[in-house]
Amino acid sequence: MMKTALFAVTLLSVALWSGCATGGGGHTGGNIIVKVTAPLGQNIVGVTLTLQLSADVKNTDNKGVTWTVTQNGGACSPACGSISSSGLYSAPSSPPTPATVDVTATSVVNPNASDKFQLRVSPITVTVIPGPATVGAGLQQQLTAAVTPDQAPQTVNWAIASTDCLANDCGTLSASGLYTAPNVLPSGGPFSVQATSTIDSPNWIGATNITVVNSRLNGTYAFRFSGYDSTNKPVAIAGNFVVNSNGAIQGGVQDELTAAGHNHCSILSSSSYSQDINSHGTITLKTSAGACAVNTRSYKFVLDADGDGRMIEFGDGVGRGSGQFSQASSADFKTSALKGGFAFGLTGSDIISGKRAGSAGMFVSDHLGSLSAGRMDINDGGAVTTSADVTGTYNIAADGSGTLTLVDNDHGAATYQFAIYVVGGNTQNATNPFTLYMISTDPLANKPAVVGSVVFQDPTETYDKTALDSFSVSNLTGVDNAGSNALVSLTAAKGDGAGNISASYDANNAGTIVAAKTFSSTYATLGSGRYTVDWLNPAVHFVLYLTAANRGFLLDIDPALPSAVYSGTMDQQPGSGFAAGEFTGPFQAATGSSGTAGVNPVAMNLLFSLALPDFTVAGTQDVTGVPSPENLAGNCKFDFNTTTGSITLTAPAASKFIMYPLDNPKQSNFLIQHFVMINVDSANADPAIIFAER
Repeated sequence: MMKTALFAVTLLSVALWSGCATGGGGHTGGNIIVKVTAPLGQNIVGVTLTLQLSADVKNTDNKGVTWTVTQNGGACSPACGSISSSGLYSAPSSPPTPATVDVTATSVVNPNASDKFQLRVSPITVTVIPGPATVGAGLQQQLTAAVTPDQAPQTVNWAIASTDCLANDCGTLSASGLYTAPNVLPSGGPFSVQATSTIDSPNWIGATNITVVNSRLNGTYAFRFSGYDSTNKPVAIAGNFVVNSNGAIQGGVQDELTAAGHNHCSILSSSSYSQDINSHGTITLKTSAGACAVNTRSYKFVLDADGDGRMIEFGDGVGRGSGQFSQASSADFKTSALKGGFAFGLTGSDIISGKRAGSAGMFVSDHLGSLSAGRMDINDGGAVTTSADVTGTYNIAADGSGTLTLVDNDHGAATYQFAIYVVGGNTQNATNPFTLYMISTDPLANKPAVVGSVVFQDPTETYDKTALDSFSVSNLTGVDNAGSNALVSLTAAKGDGAGNISASYDANNAGTIVAAKTFSSTYATLGSGRYTVDWLNPAVHFVLYLTAANRGFLLDIDPALPSAVYSGTMDQQPGSGFAAGEFTGPFQAATGSSGTAGVNPVAMNLLFSLALPDFTVAGTQDVTGVPSPENLAGNCKFDFNTTTGSITLTAPAASKFIMYPLDNPKQSNFLIQHFVMINVDSANADPAIIFAER
């Protein structure tokens, strides 16, 4: 990763040597102390740029200093840059060898009193975001350029590479990086877009490839959704739909849970999909008459660079909620695709009691239709069941749908029935793990109605205490004692690999805000991926099923909190080493699973622009119940010591969010690919976790 080329307070180790004179006294030279500083602790300078240094001289009335630039104790200008009598350092046009230089301020009163400040001279790097990009015909995609080091002017000149578009039919690109795709696919296929730094244009160029397609959606997409109907009764859906290369929905199938029970129905070809920009659009899914409780549901969605989306129910008048869809791999539409260990996390409601419910567990698939070596924990409105002997069966049909049955042999061979929908993925390690969406299909009088995900367990992990040996970010959603308002939290934690965790978290507990509260905890494991851990402060007892090191599903199994039923996920995080430039560019964000019917789901297109030391935030958002998109404006600050940030919006209304960035899970460049955030306005008693991804 190119983090060494970025301005990041957490990475800046400034070597400071304070010198003091000997002999004399008072203001004549003895005990003089000189200290050199740079704005915001900056110790990286881009070629051709300048940095104003300051020298603080103590114990003398004469504050004057002389400035010198050296390498290894010897003079090196102009190859290593120069410095003025006022401390303005000017970097050379190319990095010296080595790239570090020493800037020294020496007291004019006592030449033995000095301080040395080390700088690194860095080349200018331009990264185009997103990269590469797939753009729908006739749609617009905002491109941005991250210029590093961060203090470099964030200005570039945009151009479509002329050698890639000889027919001049590749669309248009504005001076601000707004690309508009042509209505007809370019005759030459994919092409390159270039962003050239205005600092040293012959040398510093970033590029990305653009492919124009007739439809951003193309193939089979598995989806899951949870929310509430117009009477505030819980609803859950999982299914898949097929889109052809021209953007027409061909059909699909879904399983639906409402207060009336479980329904299975076909998705019709009269369903529709459209986009207004490259990362935003509308999907309307229509189902066979009478088969599902609601025959038409409409969703606003935001698309990430990979073509996966998050969605909220919008404008259909039948309910509110949120979900996600992912392009599925048809090569995995077979029973034999499931092989190895899997963990799952599900949430929903007990329709009979009206209380929140959740379950988490694991099993091993033999790729022939049998499940073994399973464990499962269920929290049904505070009634906790733990099972250490779970077996089962499953099948996957050629359309990517299937069924799965779990048998709890510890409790009278109780059965749990599910429908599953394949997303697909890898079954060799933790990279892009095999994933399914799963929804319960049991009669609601007997079992809670739950929906969630099943994720492949990394077989290279030992699943002992060492699996929690680094940094992680966890998100949790629950409900208050009355069951009427939502509890959400984000936790940054560090495990030591020996059973101990230190952590800090932010929360919005039904309008009561908890800011950066710390706790320490211990954890234990039974092997195979099941852990128990105390989380938050005061402590809540959780079960954790890992899918990889520092990644998995969390479920509250604390009998002292009968109503909360916290559930969520843990994701890996590097902990330190974030830099401002990593957040530049567009993100697509949307509400995750709602804890209560009072949540107003939101889907956002966010654009972060670097304006050191902070960011400006712009974009648009859809909110269930608000008929038109709303424009966003505000700023973002990031604390490199705590690796958390805050977003303060001034439009459409004043609001504040706490964000926890995560490291890049899919790609090798330096950019942060996703983060999670929560609203921390005390007036908001029904917050939700918001997930964001490029």
